[in-house]
Amino acid sequence: MTSRLSRIGRSIRKALVGAWLSRHATRPIWQLPVVGNLRARIVRAPGARIEVGRRLYLGDAPTYVGFVARGMVTAIELQRDAELIVEGGARLGDGTKILVGPGAAVTIGDDTHIDGDARVISAVRVSIGSGCAIAWDVLIMDTDFHRVDGRDSGDAQVTVGDGVWIGAGAKILKGVTVGDGAIIAAGAVVTRDVPARALVAENRGRVIREDVTWE
Repeated sequence: MTSRLSRIGRSIRKALVGAWLSRHATRPIWQLPVVGNLRARIVRAPGARIEVGRRLYLGDAPTYVGFVARGMVTAIELQRDAELIVEGGARLGDGTKILVGPGAAVTIGDDTHIDGDARVISAVRVSIGSGCAIAWDVLIMDTDFHRVDGRDSGDAQVTVGDGVWIGAGAKILKGVTVGDGAIIAAGAVVTRDVPARALVAENRGRVIREDVTWE
């Protein structure tokens, strides 16, 4: 009986937290388009919107050996007129943060999993495809934030294709397109386009192999 009451209590708590988070989404609250734990946070400026096709899960994303970033805050912050579009269902692990600047956009495809303590930062547009596996401590951003020698180096869209695996600590920088099915090795710094189904590693994303597959 105690166990059953405990399960009911957890379900009620999950629904209440989901309703609180879902008030930021365009779909009705009662459909719970966004669910998460008590640490999850969404900050949405006027004119910003979150569109979720099925459901966005925030926090509590374990690997098969356990939780990489348990206890860290999962946060989404959208500036004025920014948008986050989830095309189906996706999950952001503990500690992951999505920051979207004024008028910018982030899109995430169906069945994409972003593990703990990753960062997605958009000043213009970051597009992540479906079926992607993005490990902890990954950084994806489409801006340099600063000028060098007084010159604006410009922001440029980042596009990650479908079925891409990005290893722990990798960085994908502005203007990069990663082809479908590619593998970005742990710690790689990617500054140029990656062909579909290529394995890249090291600084500048050097192609190590082609025609790779992963599961």
